[in-house]
Formats: sequence, C-alpha cells, structure tokens
Amino acid sequence: MPNSPFLLRLAVAGLLTALTLLRAEDTPASVPASVLKRYDKNKNGTLEAAEVAKWEADKAAARAKHKTERDALLAKYDANHDGRLDEAETADAKLGMEKVRAERIGEKIMARAAAEKAAREPETAAQPSAPIAPATEPAKDKSATPAMTEDGDAMMMK
Repeated sequence: MPNSPFLLRLAVAGLLTALTLLRAEDTPASVPASVLKRYDKNKNGTLEAAEVAKWEADKAAARAKHKTERDALLAKYDANHDGRLDEAETADAKLGMEKVRAERIGEKIMARAAAEKAAREPETAAQPSAPIAPATEPAKDKSATPAMTEDGDAMMMK
C-alpha cells in the first residue's frame, strides 16, 4: 500500500480537527457574550442545563413570533397569494409599514405633549388668577367720525 504513512497522518489530523471543533462547541466561546450575560444566572461563565433550556425556549418563542408576523405580512400584502412578496408587493409592504411607524410616532408625540400639558396645568391652576370683569362696550361718541389715513387705516376724527 503506497503512501500509507501519509494516509495515516491525514486521518489523524482529521480526527484531531474534529475533536477540536467538538470541544469548541462546548466552551463558553461558542455562546455569544450577550447570551451569557442574559441567561447565565449563576455567573459561572457557562450555561447549565436549565439556563440552556430557558435560552432555547426563548429562541423558539421568538421564532414563533416572527412566523406570526411574517404570516400577517403575507396575508396583508401578498396580492397574488403565491406565498412570497414580489418587488411590487414588497414596496407596498414597506410603504404600509412606514405609514404605521409614522402613525405610532405621531401618537407618541401627541401623548407626550398631552402629558406635558397635564403636568403644566396643575401649576397654573394653583396660581390665583385675577377675576375677569365682564366685557362692556365703551360709550360711543356720536361726534366722532371715521377717517382714513394715507396707509388706509381707519382712525377716529372729531
């Protein structure tokens, strides 16, 4: 069998590479830092079985939510009912989502303005205000007649 030492070395190198990759999957480096921060409750740098189960359950819930959102988008914007959004349907979907986003932003702005107004009103209500006298028209001087100025404004002349 020619080159059998070469084949043996190649097989050993392949096994060592496979073992290294398998070990790498078990190390904390294979778990993103953000996941460790959120799910590693005992802060030991690795995820225990219960922590992994919680992470997997949260990922499944997120996938289900995204599927629900995707199905809703398809139901609303897939005009030809082929299960996909073509370019025109995608443009309609983007426009519709931008409209919804703008409406939500407008609602937030209006709510914030109402809250700020409500916060200011108790201050003005606590301040005593002068009583407002009933409006009366001044007595008209019948000898006064209107005249026009050069600018076209009316003025009273005696």
